[in-house]
Formats: sequence, structure tokens, C-alpha cells
Amino acid sequence: SAGLEPSSLPFAAIAFVFYACALKSRVFNPLNNARPDRSKAVEGKGSDGFRDRVMPSWTPPGVIFPIMWLLIIGPIRAYSSAMVVSATGTFFNPAIMAFIFHLTCGDVWNTINNTEKRYGMSVVGILLGVVPSADFAASQYYAIEPLAGKLLGGTLLWLCTASALITD
Repeated sequence: SAGLEPSSLPFAAIAFVFYACALKSRVFNPLNNARPDRSKAVEGKGSDGFRDRVMPSWTPPGVIFPIMWLLIIGPIRAYSSAMVVSATGTFFNPAIMAFIFHLTCGDVWNTINNTEKRYGMSVVGILLGVVPSADFAASQYYAIEPLAGKLLGGTLLWLCTASALITD
């Protein structure tokens, strides 16, 4: 057979596909998933999802969020997903589908929190959707490749921190 079989792709290429998915999954979301505009907020203008609400005093500085997503969470998701694809020989398996479901939960949550500003529902969504779906995906990864499951499970530390911020 010809085409995009994982065995014919370098590990780095597989990881890049998942890095793009982890950072740009909202492209496939029909909901409004506009990201906050930092420059507007800095100028004192409102920007959905950025300095448009009272945040807890222990909120990390704004620069931490892009560093976490671009340099830590995204690469961990990419690497662990590539490990699962390499171990199973396919992109279409229950563990990867659990990860895609988690990304979908996150995209729906972003719309509820950042665009619609339904903060009460945002708390419910992160506690009953985003965090449990990440935990489930990590457990599915662990069943295939324990290190991949541990890595993906490590992202729960950040998600739980975000959950505590949103709940507070």
C-alpha cells in the first residue's frame, strides 16, 4: 500500500502533525474560537479572554501562558502522540481518538470561556470535560506506551492549575 502509513514517516514528521493539531485544533471547530488579543489589552482596550475579568492574585504573569502552550504542553502532546502512533502503526486508534476528543473538549471550553464569557459553565466544562478527557487520553496512551501516558498525564498539572484559576 502507498500513502501516509506511519511506518513510512519519520518520527519527527508524525510529531509535527500532532504539534500542529495540539496548537491549531480550533481550525476544525465551527464555534467562534477567537484567541485573546494581547496588544488590545495592553493598550487598555478590551479583548475577549484577556484582562477582561477579575483574576485571582496568584495568577501567573501573562507571558507564562504562551510559553506553557507553545514550548511545553504542545511538544509533550506531540511527542507522546507520535510515540503512540509509532507503537501502534496507525493514526486511527482508540488512544489517538481519545486525545482528539480531549482537544475538542478544550476547543468547546475555549468558546464558552473566552468568547461567550459564561464563567460558571466554564468551571463546569473544565472540571467535567477538559480535565477528565485529558486524564482518559493519558490512560489510553499509557496502555499502549507507558512513557507516552506519563508524559501526556504530566500535562494535567497545567490543566489542574488552569482549573483552579478558573474556579477561583
